[in-house]
Amino acid sequence: MDQAELTKRLRSASDLYNQGKCVEALALLDTLEQALPNTRETMWMRAQCLRRLERLDETSQVCGALIALFGDERAIAMKEDLVRLAAPTVMHSGLDDAPRKGHRILGIDMARSLAIFLMIIENYKNAMEAHGDRPGWLVWFFSHIEGRAAPAFVTIMGAGLVLLAHKALESGDSALRRDSTSRIIKRGVFIVFLGVFNYQIWPGDILHFYGFYMALCALFLFRPSWTPLAGAAAVMIVAYIINQAFDARIGWENGHIWYNGYLTPRGFIRNTFLNGYHPVFPWTAYALVGMWLARRPIFDKEGRRRYLLIFIPITLLLEFAMSYPGFLRLFRDPGTGVAFIDGILRLLVTRPSLLVMLARQLAAISMILVCLELADRFQGSRIIGALSATGRMSLTHYLAHTLLVLGPMFLLGVLQQSRMTSFLMSCGFFAAAVTFSVVYSRRFKLGPLEALMRRITG
Repeated sequence: MDQAELTKRLRSASDLYNQGKCVEALALLDTLEQALPNTRETMWMRAQCLRRLERLDETSQVCGALIALFGDERAIAMKEDLVRLAAPTVMHSGLDDAPRKGHRILGIDMARSLAIFLMIIENYKNAMEAHGDRPGWLVWFFSHIEGRAAPAFVTIMGAGLVLLAHKALESGDSALRRDSTSRIIKRGVFIVFLGVFNYQIWPGDILHFYGFYMALCALFLFRPSWTPLAGAAAVMIVAYIINQAFDARIGWENGHIWYNGYLTPRGFIRNTFLNGYHPVFPWTAYALVGMWLARRPIFDKEGRRRYLLIFIPITLLLEFAMSYPGFLRLFRDPGTGVAFIDGILRLLVTRPSLLVMLARQLAAISMILVCLELADRFQGSRIIGALSATGRMSLTHYLAHTLLVLGPMFLLGVLQQSRMTSFLMSCGFFAAAVTFSVVYSRRFKLGPLEALMRRITG
């Protein structure tokens, strides 16, 4: 094999590596090494592929050979990164001890499945314009989950991003961090396109917002652990400014279901960032708080129980207070006689309503902590396993709950239903989703849409 052919094949291997196709790149490198063993650039490309595939022992061996044969500085730097990765970290998050299924944290997947279930209940209720004031317990249940499922789902997403980039966070490897950031942004773009498609069936879709949350969160992923909270505060400030300067009624002239001009560039930007159902400002704040939470010691038993003792009582107290209409009225019309204090209190319930967002954020955090605790205590339970399997396929189930149910009902003209019918259909769909997840996960690690996303984005 001449130098020109070697260069050509190395370039092909490099292209495969950049596309995230490391297994294919390694196969090509094997043929190169058989023809020309111990070639410096071929060995270095092999080390990079092995590093990305997290085959760390083999990476270390190749780096050792590169150092011995050529004194390669790149291999020396990578070897040092591998040593840091293998070294114990000073702050123990408990993540390595958390109950898992493969690389997944059972408690997080369980929380994600419950959030999806609550979102399905709320979406079916809204899409079917569920009516009637009976039975009383169902009216009570609907009123107490309203507006809480989606914030929990977004908070869990923020925590999930930290888990996805866990190794890059702890290693300090700049190449691995760039790769993680790029992968998250690409997945965000994929989800935006999926959401735009889903919006044509269900205007309450959250996916086209969700992808933007992911892309913004990627900017904070490898910053100090306090920066997500600072970012959440900045997002809230921008949201307040937007709501003071912008007329939130624009786009909703024909009612509260379909948004005017959504598929135009101006309408899409306005809906996504300013006044859609779940606009980037302020909803990204939920995801950023989830990132902050995942970098706390919540995967360690003692650390998590301390957080439970803090968050559960505060959450219950605030939820109890907000269940009384007079509580929010105190903020809207405080009448303390002190202009400054009155202004601060009114600000808490002015759009985007920091007080309401705080209540929903606390509920989301408490839900995550409780699910982690239950998964830890009952990790052998079939129920925990089934819910976790469902959470691992949340993207598939979210799209399916509109495509397979709401879409056909809309086409048949039978979308309007009673409260009880919408609730029973939600439960029936979720039961089918759990069954599908358990059976499907026996052969496949990822759900159908999750596997497609992994294949496209790396």
